[in-house]
Amino acid sequence: MISETTTYLRKCIVLLILAAFVSTGVSAQSRLSADEKRLTRNIKVSTIKQITTELASDRFEGRGTLQRGGDMAASWIASQMKAMGLKPLGDNGTYLQSLPLVETVFTDETEVLLGSEKLVYGKDWSAGLLLADMSVERKLIFVGHGMVSDELGRNDLKDADLRGKIAVLVDGPPRNYTAEKWKVITDKTSALPLLFQRGAVGVLLVGNGRELYKHDFIVDQTARRNIATPEKAKERFPLPVVFLGDAAGAKLFEGSGMRIGEAMDDASDLEFQPMELKPSLKVHLRSKQTEANSHNVVGFIEGSDPVLKSEAVVFTAHYDGFGLLNGKIYNGAADNAIGNGEMLAVAEAFSKMKVKPKRSLVFVSTTSEEYGLLGGYYFAQNPKWDITKIVANLNLDGIGTEIMGPIKNMVGFGAEYSTLGAMFNDVARSYNITPMEDPIPEQGVFGRSDHYPFVTRGIPALMLVGSPESTKEGFVRRFNEFEETKYHQPSDDVYQNWHWPGAKTVADMMGILGYRIAQSPTAPAWLPGNKYSNLKRGDTIPEGL
Repeated sequence: MISETTTYLRKCIVLLILAAFVSTGVSAQSRLSADEKRLTRNIKVSTIKQITTELASDRFEGRGTLQRGGDMAASWIASQMKAMGLKPLGDNGTYLQSLPLVETVFTDETEVLLGSEKLVYGKDWSAGLLLADMSVERKLIFVGHGMVSDELGRNDLKDADLRGKIAVLVDGPPRNYTAEKWKVITDKTSALPLLFQRGAVGVLLVGNGRELYKHDFIVDQTARRNIATPEKAKERFPLPVVFLGDAAGAKLFEGSGMRIGEAMDDASDLEFQPMELKPSLKVHLRSKQTEANSHNVVGFIEGSDPVLKSEAVVFTAHYDGFGLLNGKIYNGAADNAIGNGEMLAVAEAFSKMKVKPKRSLVFVSTTSEEYGLLGGYYFAQNPKWDITKIVANLNLDGIGTEIMGPIKNMVGFGAEYSTLGAMFNDVARSYNITPMEDPIPEQGVFGRSDHYPFVTRGIPALMLVGSPESTKEGFVRRFNEFEETKYHQPSDDVYQNWHWPGAKTVADMMGILGYRIAQSPTAPAWLPGNKYSNLKRGDTIPEGL
């Protein structure tokens, strides 16, 4: 949290900027058609605020998948769609599209010991994969970065005997490599297969301080309920692959004659030698699986053109959060109650149009995004609209940067791949907003939200994220600030200093883009020269693309 003094000064600056923004409002919308201006007037800040605040309230208990709060939220969103005049497009004439999922949680019998010290799940360790129940005790061997590469001049394994041992592997680049550069290398040549080929029976991943994500953060984020499809829930890895938090990682080297910092420095050297560690690891895992249904919420507005109404623009925003965990509520206000508030405000505005857009408009509040885009993939694989006639997808999911102040820049994740990019740029400039290229390409955001399942079926898509900052560096700073203090935490709540007009700007952008796509005589298309160029609507993306 920033200081009270900084907050006061920021509020003063925001008021000055807002005054300037309002004074240029007429010119900012001068390139919009009369219908587009009427549409944006009907996208109400009050609707965005009311829906966001309600969904992020304790009433819905964090909207957890396969929890009571998640089911309550789905029913409430359905009631909002009905009140707005959207037609149901779920199962059996309802707004709900049900999908079967399986929850896996460790039971109280689970125990992990490093030497004689018990490690705490969620603080000291987390599972990198969905692990099978097991009971093992093994010696540990430190293998550094585990890299064997003539190109890099590295042989971290030397002649080490890994058979029957658990390998301790460094997460983070050696000296003289950035995290981004090392990720490119390890994406091509992962150490894990080689470690298992050489006889390792498990892997402990420990951070060296240069990793892309700090290990205490990773442990916190991954030590939660596992939600998967029934098929994936059966695929349980038989060997322990475990993340260690920073304190637990340091304990690995007790009794070895060196501290963790020295060990990490040694691991950077080409002359690194693997080293057996003093403590053993004892793992006793027991889990419980429960299968139940979760729900996407789907409504639509029928198009007005007798031919084009068979085609649809799909709008998405995930409503799920992490729910109730260890007695705490993860309300997920910025991620992603506000996305639903913005999307449903757009739906409300379209429903008020006397003459509806030519193409139909489908609105989907997806479930289980936080567990691998499960709701988005289910809809894309079991579409409630002819998949070959879905012309585009517009998705809202972010980090709440739009409520940090008036929008100056906006990222259209995916803009470079299709003709949606040029349309996005034109609408942004109509609002005196500067389109920004992906400021964090190393984080692979384009593949991490519910637009991407549509891409895998050949449908051009964009995810819209607004920023109050005018530079890439400013955006990244705000992104990091949110990630470090509120991302997937109980602190992601609605705050009094939220700048709601910024959220309206994002909703306006979504509405105008959707309107132009719906009115266009031709559907958006993939641009030539990229990996999606050859996809057609209804395709399934080739593995590894």
